[in-house]
Amino acid sequence: MPLGPASLRKLTGGLATILDDAIEDGYIDHHPARGKRMRVHVPKPSRTFLEMDELAAVLDAATKQDWVFDPAAVPVKLGPTAALVAHLLSQGGRPEQIARDLGITKSTVSYHLRRAGANVGRSYTGRRVICEILGRAGVRVSELCDIRIGQVRLHDPEGARFRIPDSKTETGIREVQMSPDLVEAVIEHIDRLRRASACTAPDAPLVQNTKGGRMDRQRIAQIVNEAAAQATNDLAAKGLPPLPRTTPHTMRRTYISIALLANNFDVKWVMGQVGHADSKMTMDVYAQLEQRVDRSHGTSFDRLMRKAREQVAALPVATETPFGPRLGHEHEKPPKSVAKKPRRERSKSAGLQRTSRMARPRFELGTPRFSVVCSTN
Repeated sequence: MPLGPASLRKLTGGLATILDDAIEDGYIDHHPARGKRMRVHVPKPSRTFLEMDELAAVLDAATKQDWVFDPAAVPVKLGPTAALVAHLLSQGGRPEQIARDLGITKSTVSYHLRRAGANVGRSYTGRRVICEILGRAGVRVSELCDIRIGQVRLHDPEGARFRIPDSKTETGIREVQMSPDLVEAVIEHIDRLRRASACTAPDAPLVQNTKGGRMDRQRIAQIVNEAAAQATNDLAAKGLPPLPRTTPHTMRRTYISIALLANNFDVKWVMGQVGHADSKMTMDVYAQLEQRVDRSHGTSFDRLMRKAREQVAALPVATETPFGPRLGHEHEKPPKSVAKKPRRERSKSAGLQRTSRMARPRFELGTPRFSVVCSTN
């Protein structure tokens, strides 16, 4: 598979750095890695963000994809053991933990779950909380992977926040404020981890894989992609257009757009919230947001077009006369002086009219100088 422009530029940049050190150490005299021919142009990707209703559709889709077993929805009547197994499963328990708590084998637990219609191979992964943190806090996907439960402050409802101790830049080391809805989603997530007998110690990852370890970026990107695909299907069922290509970075830009609107375009506060050292990305989203917020340009354009059309419709119809175009009605009769001319005079005036089109400047019909010249001849 061929490499992309960005990968090629990284490879040539690394090679140029190695050869630069070789020149400084005296092993070689020169190298062509810094030449113009080695420069690779990387086109800027078109990046966008979601509308607020589209973000809500993604969050709803992620909530649906989180596996929740409802014993009341089981079509068959369960016995006492099966009902107890289903109840523990609905509380977030895993088959291994249920088997240990009830003192039965894991195969017996699997048998009861199959009768109840539960998908034993799928467990809770926190899809909703992943999309909630990305869309309501704007953190980077690598920062989300490294958040620990002990770094989340939830006991203060008005000052709820979590700390980013390690980031891509020094500005990225920050405290991120949490909205009340995000606080509720994180509390529910930690409670479900606790009910599933997962590790909820302060040093445990907030977003965990099925084994309780740190979730990687590729898995988070896959979860966001699956939630966006589900949201697209839900929107298509309502006759709405599909979502654009949605990645964790799309969710980050979406948060920036909503945060700018919610805080009266306080660019400095938003930059501190998302950890931007440079305002380039923030202002890029700001420029796109300005075009979306002020939607009155199209209305003003249509209003000007309607006004121009009304002005043209109010003008009288132009008609042709022997002396050039004249405004009037289409069926208006010519003046009597022209209509009663003898045929000889009319042909003579018509000849003058034809020759006047080829006359030199200042010798047009109806001008005083043209009349003087004709009288002298």
